[in-house]
Amino acid sequence: MRRVLPGLVGAYALLLILLAAEIYGAFLPLARPARLLLLIPALLMAGVVATAFMGLRREGAPTIMFAVSGALWLAILLGLGMLDPVTRAMYPAPQSAVSATLKSH
Repeated sequence: MRRVLPGLVGAYALLLILLAAEIYGAFLPLARPARLLLLIPALLMAGVVATAFMGLRREGAPTIMFAVSGALWLAILLGLGMLDPVTRAMYPAPQSAVSATLKSH
């Protein structure tokens, strides 16, 4: 237990540093294609959780295969869930006579 604790504390500190980097990057005025760079800290965080907290370094091939397939299914489901908001076109609503009279007062 005493040998494992410094590794877990270090992994937690690394997660906090990556979280700070991600929050800092979220407030930067990035161009649209550069926003994909914000995925780098998130992927690194997933790697830290998988290696340090889940202990996948010490597991066999079937366990790693199930962990990777779970992450793949999560990516597929999140991608399918994002299809609607990403591809939805925003059409402005026509201005009605009632709202025009309210704005003029």
